[in-house]
Amino acid sequence: MGIVVAVFMLLGLLMASPWVPRQLRVLRASPNVVDTLASGLLLAGLWNALWHGLRHMGDFWGQAALVSGCVMVAVAVQLLVEHGGDFWRRQPVAVRAHRALKPIATWLVVGLALCFGLYAVALVRLNLGLPIPA
Repeated sequence: MGIVVAVFMLLGLLMASPWVPRQLRVLRASPNVVDTLASGLLLAGLWNALWHGLRHMGDFWGQAALVSGCVMVAVAVQLLVEHGGDFWRRQPVAVRAHRALKPIATWLVVGLALCFGLYAVALVRLNLGLPIPA
């Protein structure tokens, strides 16, 4: 599941980052694409935080899952309300969450990038048979 979470983190970064090259901004062009990919980011973030994170709070990866899951959910809400279809703009909870998160949107993208880096390095090290933080 770590690979799936890391892939959705990368997709979230490509959609949310203001520093993405112009060619990759095509991911934000269609509300249907944003709805699909950001909903995947939202579900992966919820799984990461609520399922894995809360069940393993005593170890490093449980805490990392909780933090990264919360960041993934926040970025997904930002993407869905700003670039997604009309459905998300009509949801009062999503609109209020977006308004609350907007001042820290850049920091959320930075946090998502750091979480993706942590997961990517750990996955590479696991596949090479090297130790990872426990």
